Amino acid sequence: MRKKLTSVWAHNFEQELASVDRCLCRFPIVSFDTEFPGFLRNTPRRASEGLRYQDLAFNVDSLKLIQLGITLFDDRGNVGGTWEFNFRGFDEETDPHVPESIALLKASGLDLEKFGKFGIDSDIFVEGFVEILRVHRGRLVWVSFHGLYDSAYVMKLVTRKTIPSSPIEFAKVAGRLFERVYDLKFMARYCPGLFGGEIGLERMATILGVQRCGDAHQAGSDSLLTAELFLKMRSEFGLKPGMYEGFLYSLSPKICGASKYLCSSVHTVHRAPPHSVILVPAFPTRPVILIRHPFSRDQSCQSRHHAAPVMLYRHPPPVFLHRRPCSPFPALPQALPENHIHM
Repeated sequence: MRKKLTSVWAHNFEQELASVDRCLCRFPIVSFDTEFPGFLRNTPRRASEGLRYQDLAFNVDSLKLIQLGITLFDDRGNVGGTWEFNFRGFDEETDPHVPESIALLKASGLDLEKFGKFGIDSDIFVEGFVEILRVHRGRLVWVSFHGLYDSAYVMKLVTRKTIPSSPIEFAKVAGRLFERVYDLKFMARYCPGLFGGEIGLERMATILGVQRCGDAHQAGSDSLLTAELFLKMRSEFGLKPGMYEGFLYSLSPKICGASKYLCSSVHTVHRAPPHSVILVPAFPTRPVILIRHPFSRDQSCQSRHHAAPVMLYRHPPPVFLHRRPCSPFPALPQALPENHIHM
């Protein structure tokens, strides 16, 4: 298992982005993490989803991304590499930030003066990164820990737009951008011994016996730890491919990739084999057991869980497949000059 963490700056950006492109052909699962200048609005713990989303949009739209870390791996536990992209553009003197958050990043080893001098221009990053998404479209699986903010910052970076106006619109854009997502904090709700998901990254690593490589609060190290925890959770708790796919912690609409409509309404299970049991998380309570009856392909699934409203989803395709070498996918265009892209 490769443990190398590669720090990417303006001078080696093209070389390392080409390495990421090649690596994705063999390692299509992407764990990612971001570092940013804190939270201008701290959302109350028991706030409604509407308020949480308003605070998310305000924070992400007001602040600049400092660092993006990605780790590429496969379903057999092989890690292709970790890259830490360091962005220029954040100025501690003039840009909004939370002083305590900046102090924490500095204490964790981030040299913000170096970022300003040698960091990657975000426009140059987007041009190359969007091309990679286009080439590998339909193949990638994205994994995060408490990934709503991470996803929002990547969405803002790639689309060059403000955050969508509602959770449903956010899920639609996320479905076109990421297609297939997993959030370890959401998954932890259904795993015994992980405190119902009310747990941080470091505490989860301690409980599951996963050792960090690198320093905490740096995006590359955090993305690598997220990848290893995802693999450990799969083996430790017997999670099947497709379980808990499409959900981000604190976001109720399901993220459905390559779909013409959002999967937040009632859908039937599509082409499920007779009597197959499919575990689907019904946010925000617990999984729902759905059974496809064999007598009619067109009839809906029936649920054994009637205590709460049931959301039925399309039968999820397998996540972990042995894929042939990648080929171009023309569906996602390159970044357009008018500062936005059509996903």
